[in-house]
Amino acid sequence: MSKKLWSVLGLCLVFAVVLFAIYGLAEQRGYYRSSALLDAEGYRMIIRSVKYGMVLVVLVFASFFLSEVLQEWRIHPVQYLLVGAALSIFYLLLLSLAEHIGFTAAYCIGAFACISLLCWYLHFVLATTRGVYMMTALLTAAYGAMFVLVRMQQYNLLVGSCLLFATLFAVMYYTREIDWYALGGEAKD
Repeated sequence: MSKKLWSVLGLCLVFAVVLFAIYGLAEQRGYYRSSALLDAEGYRMIIRSVKYGMVLVVLVFASFFLSEVLQEWRIHPVQYLLVGAALSIFYLLLLSLAEHIGFTAAYCIGAFACISLLCWYLHFVLATTRGVYMMTALLTAAYGAMFVLVRMQQYNLLVGSCLLFATLFAVMYYTREIDWYALGGEAKD
């Protein structure tokens, strides 16, 4: 299990680099005002969205990993890679669509497209329909929370910190009785 954890952490680093590249693209396009429809505030919201992108990736990967531990799902690192790719492509969709239809419509369409793609894919990856619905609900809530955070410029740090705290509490609560040494096949000292 510890090998899987390191694989997932490595993939998080890969997606941090991918999101950094998308961030640079969004900044560049905003600097040159590549779209007559999208104003400076629209580009700022896209850039803010990408900044929160890593939180979304880590949240989804952590949920998958914990579900593997708690519910004995088997998710291969390649499947994590594909899920992370879908999460990352959302930001390209957001940027490219927003330049033509505005930020809010682009966010809704991009989130719907990515959630639908992942829901469809998870039907083949996860062992239970319940798991698919649970992950789809998590994705929907995560994209909704990210939208609220991006739109709430004045309170986004407060709301984001509270959401992360609640997430950490949930992880600690649901894993409080797990013997992590037993999962990794390692002996306790």
